[in-house]
Amino acid sequence: MTVQVLAAIVIGFWKASQLARTPKRISLWWVVACFALSAAAFAVAPYAGAGVEGGVSGTGPIWLMWLGEALLLTMLYSLICVFVFSAGQGRAAWWQAVREVVRLGITLVVLGVLAATVPQRLAPAEYPRATLDAFRFVANTYTVYGVITCIVWMRRHAKITQRWLARGLVVASAGLALIGLGSTLIAVSMVIRLANPDTSIALELPNAVVMVANLLVLIGFVLPGARVRWVAGRVWWRHLRDYHRLRPLWTMLHEAFPEDALSRAPASPWRDTLSLRAVNRRFYRRVIECRDGLVRASGRLPAGTPTDPAAIAAWLRDALRTTPSEDDIVAAHPIAVPADGGLEADVRELVALARELRV
Repeated sequence: MTVQVLAAIVIGFWKASQLARTPKRISLWWVVACFALSAAAFAVAPYAGAGVEGGVSGTGPIWLMWLGEALLLTMLYSLICVFVFSAGQGRAAWWQAVREVVRLGITLVVLGVLAATVPQRLAPAEYPRATLDAFRFVANTYTVYGVITCIVWMRRHAKITQRWLARGLVVASAGLALIGLGSTLIAVSMVIRLANPDTSIALELPNAVVMVANLLVLIGFVLPGARVRWVAGRVWWRHLRDYHRLRPLWTMLHEAFPEDALSRAPASPWRDTLSLRAVNRRFYRRVIECRDGLVRASGRLPAGTPTDPAAIAAWLRDALRTTPSEDDIVAAHPIAVPADGGLEADVRELVALARELRV
């Protein structure tokens, strides 16, 4: 349970940070609520008797059992709302959420009534078996309903969404299917025990399988976002690397044309090297400043400048070493222009030139 609680808390904080940036996304509010409720439910479950003696026969204080089930079932309701509001945010979505909350409310009231019939003076081991079986039957019946509803919504979204997002939904639906199977087995065993109180049948999935199922659900929801973060992280790292690789070229051009700097207060070299803030913005700014500087420097170079970075670097050193007269300045012409277009190709040419200037 500790792994599940920690995973739910970490993912919940991650989604909450996304919500802080886009607070108008109603579906994201329900995602955060889902992970908050799951963390609370996993934390309460051991004290409510879940997992003791196989889970079905294990019993905790009745009010903790009700609280644990209320958290789990409300988490399922939140998960349903995630898909409802992802499909649309109009009046129809809100009415669907209202209908779902009515079903949840009825279930929680029934569970509360069953819990209230248990005398408070009794120890958990002395609770009436029929009441406990009915309690678990009602809770697991709603769980099966919620799981089936979520899987149906997931299949709808998987057909219309992008492939990488659909894969996450498939993984999450597999975990939900395991949870639904376990809940179905428990509900069936409770019906058998209610019909025949003398039987000792207690069908359910092993706790290890339930834990794997819960983790699959968490992984399924994290997978799409993790992929986006991975791609963004690779771009961030490439920009940081090229930003520092461009330093020799940028430094030379900045010293020659300081008035062209987009930032009037450049950071000190050591702070610029260690800083990890606003990497993408600083990278694009440096590329623009390098290209602007080359355009101005090209007027000091003779026409027909070669494309070899080493030759361009040698000419650039000589051209920027002294201030030319007006007669020595010719029209600007392209320098270190890539054969194919695009920002990446342009950066490769600038990095190759900067590498020659570093020698």
